[in-house]
Amino acid sequence: MKELLLALPAGQETGGRSRGLVPAHMAYRVGPGPKLLGIRLPQGLRGGLMLVDCAGFDGGGDPVECCRQILGECRRRSFRGIVCDFEGPPAGCLPRLVGTLDRNCSAQGWTLYVPECYAPHAPGARVLIPSVLTHGTLERRLCAALERYGPERTALAVEWVREDFPLPAQGRGAPLAQERLEEQIRRLEPAVFFDRGLCAHYYTYMAGPQAHFVLFDTPRSIREKLGLAQRLGVCAALLPQPEVEEHLEEIFGGGA
Repeated sequence: MKELLLALPAGQETGGRSRGLVPAHMAYRVGPGPKLLGIRLPQGLRGGLMLVDCAGFDGGGDPVECCRQILGECRRRSFRGIVCDFEGPPAGCLPRLVGTLDRNCSAQGWTLYVPECYAPHAPGARVLIPSVLTHGTLERRLCAALERYGPERTALAVEWVREDFPLPAQGRGAPLAQERLEEQIRRLEPAVFFDRGLCAHYYTYMAGPQAHFVLFDTPRSIREKLGLAQRLGVCAALLPQPEVEEHLEEIFGGGA
């Protein structure tokens, strides 16, 4: 795999660098205006990628000045790319913002990552394909993306999932904290299975008359997702640092 990114909360350190993981700094947001908002990073921090979200932004305004701010921050920090961690469908000026970043990143030789719904607006960007599924298989999902975007533009967005679904499962489930998941497994003693298609663990249980399905990840399932992406020729993956940090040895063994 050409690039393994680690979504790194602002100012935190990681042992992932020694394994070739590139930090994507979670310190930036598109705010009203729009303008670039940020959490203060250490003065001397350089390198890696900028990760910017748009939580709470309604899409109003002209994105030109915000794009200048984003690109200027990348030059100042020597970032070599941008991850647009935008949730929800494209809204307001965000497609224009993404398109402008795409053109400028291509001109600078930087890499831009975008969610799949923004792919039509950023033809040069790498497209983030979520690892979370409740039906079908991750292999089929990635193969479809590879056919549509090609291996150089397809990237896997790995999420360490812990979710509880009422059956039949639809959409996303209710998130579970790790402590809650562990307590539930101890209390219910369910039969836990590994679904090779989803590359995730699961169990079922009854809460009164309602059947539930719990889907969750472990270092093994994250390793399986990355191994599948590698075998299929996916060029990059984005990993969540808070969950994977203490499991790097289990996930990567001797190296990235």
